[in-house]
Amino acid sequence: MTEETLRQEIVEVAQAIDRAGFCPSKSGNVSARFGDGLLITPSGLPYAKTRPQDLIHLSLDGTVLDGSRKPSSEWPFHVAIYKARPDAQAIVHTHSPRATALSCARRGIPAFHYMIALCGGSDVRCADYATFGSPELAENAVRALDGRKAVLLA
Repeated sequence: MTEETLRQEIVEVAQAIDRAGFCPSKSGNVSARFGDGLLITPSGLPYAKTRPQDLIHLSLDGTVLDGSRKPSSEWPFHVAIYKARPDAQAIVHTHSPRATALSCARRGIPAFHYMIALCGGSDVRCADYATFGSPELAENAVRALDGRKAVLLA
């Protein structure tokens, strides 16, 4: 896939989750593995106004390789997941009201439906709370993703 196509797909996903109401007040972020790094949505820019050229190209140590905007404040957990999970090709972080409610209660999503199996394992775990953008949040997300393809962040 070309960089241009990947950038466009990231923007389309970001705008779709925004239209669905999963990213209130410019929250959430989307990234995809690209080369030896990743492309990620910028901080503070509404998805409706985000264009492919607004994405930031980061290395897996967090160095900005290309882009004039500030990367999402959650870039550390994207980097940590890509480092820990070579199979991960994209990350979508939303603030879905229902998922947020579950995570505030520190509850995972039980296997109430066969679709949970697509996430790997018998449930979607809820990672321990840590401040957004912190190394602790990145560690908690990676730990909760062990054997899984989805996680709730408390």
